[in-house]
Amino acid sequence: MKRLATILSLMMLIAFISYLGWRSVEHEVLLRESNQILLAKSRINNIKLSIESLLNQRLSYLSSLTLQINDDNDKAEDLLGSETDIKNIFIINKNKILFVSDVYDSQWHKIVESIALDNSVLFNQQDHTEQFQPSSGWYQMYNHLIYWSIQSDNIIGFELSNIKLSFDMINLLDKQAFDDNFKLSDGDKQIYTNGEISDNEILISLDYPLQNWHLTYYYSSPNVVNLYLLGSVVIGLFITVILGLIFYSYREYTRTLRLAKQQVSFVGQVSHEFKTPLTNITLYSDMLSEYLEDEPAPIPDYLHVISAESKRLTRLVQNVLSFNKPLSINIKPVNLTELINQIYHTFSPILEAKSLHLNITNIASDCIVNTDEDSVMQILNNFLSNAEKYASKGKQVDLSLTKSGKQVIITVRDYGEGIANHLLKQIFDPFYRVSSSITEGVSGTGIGLTIANQLANQINGEIKVMNQNPGIAFSLILMELENEDFNC
Repeated sequence: MKRLATILSLMMLIAFISYLGWRSVEHEVLLRESNQILLAKSRINNIKLSIESLLNQRLSYLSSLTLQINDDNDKAEDLLGSETDIKNIFIINKNKILFVSDVYDSQWHKIVESIALDNSVLFNQQDHTEQFQPSSGWYQMYNHLIYWSIQSDNIIGFELSNIKLSFDMINLLDKQAFDDNFKLSDGDKQIYTNGEISDNEILISLDYPLQNWHLTYYYSSPNVVNLYLLGSVVIGLFITVILGLIFYSYREYTRTLRLAKQQVSFVGQVSHEFKTPLTNITLYSDMLSEYLEDEPAPIPDYLHVISAESKRLTRLVQNVLSFNKPLSINIKPVNLTELINQIYHTFSPILEAKSLHLNITNIASDCIVNTDEDSVMQILNNFLSNAEKYASKGKQVDLSLTKSGKQVIITVRDYGEGIANHLLKQIFDPFYRVSSSITEGVSGTGIGLTIANQLANQINGEIKVMNQNPGIAFSLILMELENEDFNC
């Protein structure tokens, strides 16, 4: 079931990574297409400005010619003969037509007559207010493009030759030598084309008076096929790397787990073989201690050391044998006060041998709780054994038993160098040992606190560890069970 859940999680991770990668590729494609459109709009505006600049040049030129004519009909006739840009001219004075060319063009005549009748039509296409009216500008009607200017009381108008304007426009665009693909048309009539026509186009109209002229810009789509291919390759490589790392981590994990199991199995077998001879050594050393109790020193002291060390070795063997193997729990009323005193008398000589003085700093009287006595004993043995091995510089170890609310707390506090805060969780991992000067040269299996933690969980307890100043404090917290009232 765990393997199936792992495979499903892995597949979901790969799908999620693929989705994110593909969305990134699509985002890049949209970004490139958007940039291409922005570039096309910028280019078409440049072409539009070039076209409109030609019209502005014509405006300046025609403005200078109006000063030459005023109401001189002969001069108007001369300009018609000499200026190829000008197709027709009219002069109007106070609604009266003084001069008009090409009397055979009826449409042109109607336009001039309408201007003479109501010259406000000239202003309608210009920016003006009631207080300000322009004195010159463009007027476009049908296919007649007229520049007009008011000189004194005369309105002088020039009709531009559309053919000449188109021809000049073509010359201008050719000189500009644009690399772009575009088309210029006047309504349905095509005036100029440059480059190739493609499916992607932007169409804009020129400003008044060339509002009937249209500029069509063609642009090519960015090559997104290569981008999709590159994105697919990158996503594939990324997923391959992720799978490789997962496979490598899984292989290392299984290898470490296999080695740990082999280590535990080996140590367990060896420890089991130690158990019987250690029991005999402990038994006979106790018997010898009683038998030779009255012998002169240092014989009793030597026997005491043999007995203490054999008991310590027995506890270590018991730790190894009970590692990763749930013990049978015998919950019954336990007088923790007596248990603490028993532990005190057991460990005092051992700690004194390391120049450590064990103190009972606070102890509740006749504190009786329902728990497993052997588990509590082994947990506290592990706490004190660690203090003996790693906190000898502190010179003392405090042992206390207190009650707080629905909790009974047994604390072993040493005055050594303590443990870095970021390692406080790792010390409960199997076979983990803090690498520092205080552990260098000190033997240990790295499973004492792991076993203590397992035992605490089995008896509904909890272990807390906190750095002190100086030293460190390990606390076994026994919680009051439901419908239970600690007699403490």
